[in-house]
Amino acid sequence: MRITNTMMTNNILTNVNRNRKTMSIYEQQMSSGKKIQKASENPIIASRALKFRTTISQISQYKTNTEDAMSWLEVTEKSISNTTDILKRVRDLSVQGASDTLTTMNRDSIISELIELKEQLVNEGNVSYAGRYMFTGYQTDSSLVFNEPSTDTYAITESFSKDDIETVKRVYDGEIHETKRVRLGYSELDGIGVASAELAGAGFTIVNKNSNDLDAYDVPDASNTVHFIQDTGELVFNTAETDALAAGFNFNLTYQKSTFIKGDIKPDHYFEATNITTGDVFSPDNEAMNYQVSYSQTLQVNEMGHDIISKDLVRDLEEIINHIRNIENDDSLEDALKEDIIGESFTKLIGKMDAHIQNNLNITAKIGGKINRLELTIDRLSSDELNFTDLMSENENVDMAEVLIQFSSMEVVYNASLSASAKIIQPSLLDFIR
Repeated sequence: MRITNTMMTNNILTNVNRNRKTMSIYEQQMSSGKKIQKASENPIIASRALKFRTTISQISQYKTNTEDAMSWLEVTEKSISNTTDILKRVRDLSVQGASDTLTTMNRDSIISELIELKEQLVNEGNVSYAGRYMFTGYQTDSSLVFNEPSTDTYAITESFSKDDIETVKRVYDGEIHETKRVRLGYSELDGIGVASAELAGAGFTIVNKNSNDLDAYDVPDASNTVHFIQDTGELVFNTAETDALAAGFNFNLTYQKSTFIKGDIKPDHYFEATNITTGDVFSPDNEAMNYQVSYSQTLQVNEMGHDIISKDLVRDLEEIINHIRNIENDDSLEDALKEDIIGESFTKLIGKMDAHIQNNLNITAKIGGKINRLELTIDRLSSDELNFTDLMSENENVDMAEVLIQFSSMEVVYNASLSASAKIIQPSLLDFIR
């Protein structure tokens, strides 16, 4: 076969260009640090690179979520811890108040401190995180307790059973009497809109009273009446008629309240309620705020305020303060009788505080468990992020030492091809004529 100069030239240029292209690839790898510059160069590397980058991005987001959840839980834990400290102080004051050696001045000091502790307690319910109220579920823009007085009228419905009817001691006719009552969620209630279909069905009639009425806590036998005491927020039953109720008897009671002071709990978060003024309807629920902290892991970070600062807790403090004041100001009672009633009231409060403290400790323990779980999750996510980053680097990045060697070798080959080409192409017809 005849080899022409054109064929030789074309072959030489093809080989030189091929060598230059290979050297150019190594140049790009050295300058970029990546094995490929576009997906078409190696689809397998490109596909794995996309998967690794997506995974690392997901892990980074999970870490952000986990750290945010950790911060939320830590703020919650601190607030509940403060609440528990307040309750412990209330318990200590109750122990002091139960002592027979205290004077009226001593008890006035205790009541004054209880008022301050109650105010601080409800303030803990309005703790916020990044501008969001933490104990109100999805309603993060609504405080748990009123920050200022409100004149909105609410229709509130509470559910009770026979077990909620408790025995308390009240003073009337100059003597101490045992009374059967149900304590409602609020005091200072309206006298209208009071109704209970279940009590009516059982033959009871609700009669409005005020605690200053002489017969407020004295429900006549066989009267089938229930006294609704507006100012103290109580439903008083006749003892015999209460005992005659069936063991599983349940009833709902609807009442209205139109005056709320700063520090009152909001019906929005505690009861089935309707804001008659605005028309808004509320229903309490466990509104869980969940964070996605891993591929298939979610964690509830919030606690509902009605589980921490319950209506019974607020009413326990309010009731002891008002009860002690009323007893001390009642000139019809002998001092010895006052001491007995006050001492017994503080003794009863000790048991109630123990229950509230234990409830908060249980919630704190649950939060502590979640924090420990998040710490383990953060450690695992950090480890996963490091591992996948290494895998991504191995998949995408070049070995600079190896590429440098390959480039140097290719440079020698390229220069050799240029040198050989120069010698081959140099002879021409004129050279042979000479």
